Amino acid sequence: MAASLANNSICFSNEDMALFSCASHDKNPLHLSEEYARKTPYANRVVFGVLGGLTCLGRLQNRPDFILSKITLDFPGAMFSDVPYSVEINDHSPDRATAKIYDGKRLLLKLKAHFYPGDSSLRLGPPPPKNSALDEASPLGVVDLKTDYLVKGEFFPSMQAFHDLNKRLGLIDKGLSEVQIATLLWSSYLVGMELPGRQALFSKLSLDFEQIDCDRSASIAYSARVKDFDSRFNLLRTEANLFTNGAPLATADIRSFVRPASPTTPNSAIEAIFPSSETLKGKVALVTGASRGLGATIAQSLALQGCTVLVNFLKSSGEAKRLQETMADAPGKIELLQGDASDLSWCESAKETLIKTYGKLDYLICNACPPILPLWLEPSATPRINDYVSKSLALMSAPMATFLDVLSENSGWNVIISSVYSVQAAPTDLPHYVSAKCAIEGLARIAAAEYGEANFLIVRPPKLLTDQTNTPLSSQGSIPTEAVAVKIAQRLEGPTCSGHLDILENVW
Repeated sequence: MAASLANNSICFSNEDMALFSCASHDKNPLHLSEEYARKTPYANRVVFGVLGGLTCLGRLQNRPDFILSKITLDFPGAMFSDVPYSVEINDHSPDRATAKIYDGKRLLLKLKAHFYPGDSSLRLGPPPPKNSALDEASPLGVVDLKTDYLVKGEFFPSMQAFHDLNKRLGLIDKGLSEVQIATLLWSSYLVGMELPGRQALFSKLSLDFEQIDCDRSASIAYSARVKDFDSRFNLLRTEANLFTNGAPLATADIRSFVRPASPTTPNSAIEAIFPSSETLKGKVALVTGASRGLGATIAQSLALQGCTVLVNFLKSSGEAKRLQETMADAPGKIELLQGDASDLSWCESAKETLIKTYGKLDYLICNACPPILPLWLEPSATPRINDYVSKSLALMSAPMATFLDVLSENSGWNVIISSVYSVQAAPTDLPHYVSAKCAIEGLARIAAAEYGEANFLIVRPPKLLTDQTNTPLSSQGSIPTEAVAVKIAQRLEGPTCSGHLDILENVW
């Protein structure tokens, strides 16, 4: 299924991304692996930025007597598959055109293209006998990216996929030669696979093309070097020269972010502020959404105090197993409980297993929430806002409705992870998140009134350093998850407050 181009809208499919990947040899997992993308701030597979740019170029008027001379692409926001975006095309002059892609009022892509009179019939030559493209993205990190770091090579697209992509996106007769389209594909390959590679997020591309004779076929060779790396923002600037059959083809100025590795919390960081003990020995806890982030650190903190912790997770089995392994020598233990905490039938099944195995539940920590992506309160985002609130509430209401009677029998604790944004000013791009947290706190107040024998604790953490905030900009002002997890564990070791609702905030 081709990218949807109905009037002024664009919607990318997974098939579009697979075809682009095949044509360009860009196999970066941020675009292709759901499991990998889930552990990034985007939580979903990100559409290739150059695919968005090519899609816009396919919307331009035909230019049979012009050829591209310069193009710039800016990628200020991430795009995702199966989300309808609006596209704005300004193409009233044969020598220039602009295009923009928006999610509501948020700009995601900006294109500027310049053309001059010429022949765009330059074709790619025959494929080389051996494809030199990498099979896996390079794992370069910030310590590797020194000024003048250099990569060289030859690039040739996968021809069948290349022709299929050109046809699908309508690039024929748009004033781009096959060699120029291949150069755009090369830029995605370079950033996503080589420089910086696996941790890349494309930010900006500028390509200036030379005038090339059209009486011969062409291949592409390149030399790219690091010009500058800004460690404040993990922003890499790369300069490249491209050649075709030994003649200059283009110069490129490329900017990309180097995404930090996924943050984890070692046991030593927790024990440095809350030494391990057996204070909670014999206690049983269920933590939802506990394979990563704050949930994992809460599970660690409780197990280090002797608690048996049932770690609930939906898909992140690898992270859950590693968490279990790291706690093998803790005073308590970690048991894994995979399933959808928003599903009442799963919760009922988990309850039967828990009662049969342990006979009780002392702590229910409701931590799970859907991935947080920026949205604005506007018509195009309304369905996604409503869906987010619904899913968030279900991840709290289903476990609470199922386990609160068991907690009441044992005067146990129900801990609800909210946010400081439920009571303080919040960023304007989080209407869904703030609404969900306010709804969850309302649910907790009602539950406290109904289940008078249980103890209730609403936790309002500030911005935390997790996968959700793990970018150079978003991580600014965030605090480590252990600062909050330890306070929760300490409160659970303290006095009970049956029939009341405690608030934990501003103590980090």
